[in-house]
Parts: sequence; C-alpha cells; structure tokens
Amino acid sequence: MSDFFPLECADSLYAIGLMVRRRRLQHKQRQKDLAMSLSMSERTLRKIEAGDPSVELRSFMLVLWHLGLIQEVFQNLQTPSTSLETFEPSSAKRVRLPKTRGDF
Repeated sequence: MSDFFPLECADSLYAIGLMVRRRRLQHKQRQKDLAMSLSMSERTLRKIEAGDPSVELRSFMLVLWHLGLIQEVFQNLQTPSTSLETFEPSSAKRVRLPKTRGDF
C-alpha cells in the first residue's frame, strides 16, 4: 500500500508546491533563507515546492502558514457543506469482512 498514491492527490500537492514557489519568489526569498527562517532543511523545502508526498504534513502547513497561503489552499474547507456537524455515517448497517486465510 505504501507504493500507491492517488494521481489526484499528487496533482494537488504539485499545485500547492507551485503556489509555495510563486509566493516565495514574490517575497524575493531564496529557498535557503525561507528554510532557515522555518528551521527546516533546504531539501525539505525543495520537496515541498516539487509536491513530494513524502514530506510531513507539519512541514507543508508551516510553509503555507509562513507564506500566508493557508486560506488560499484550504478555502473550500470554510464552506458550510464541510462543517464537522454535517458529517454523518454513510450507513448505520454493519458489514462483516471476510476472514483472512493466514497466508502471512
């Protein structure tokens, strides 16, 4: 399962990386300077800008926050249709999963 990563997710991370790079360049910051100000490695910042899915979410969020991109990236989370109160279980029924065969 660790080799599988949905294409839609990869595209989203790539788009976020481009936003990060664009905003960093608008602020006339080098990768080295931004990474140092956030106490992260330049390599991690390069991975974020490349949309690498192996980067920790904490690092992504820290960069987005520092560059003022949180609202822009997560604007759809602010809509009423995604509030926590509207989440309900899709079904009240239980399903029994098949037993494993012990092939491990």
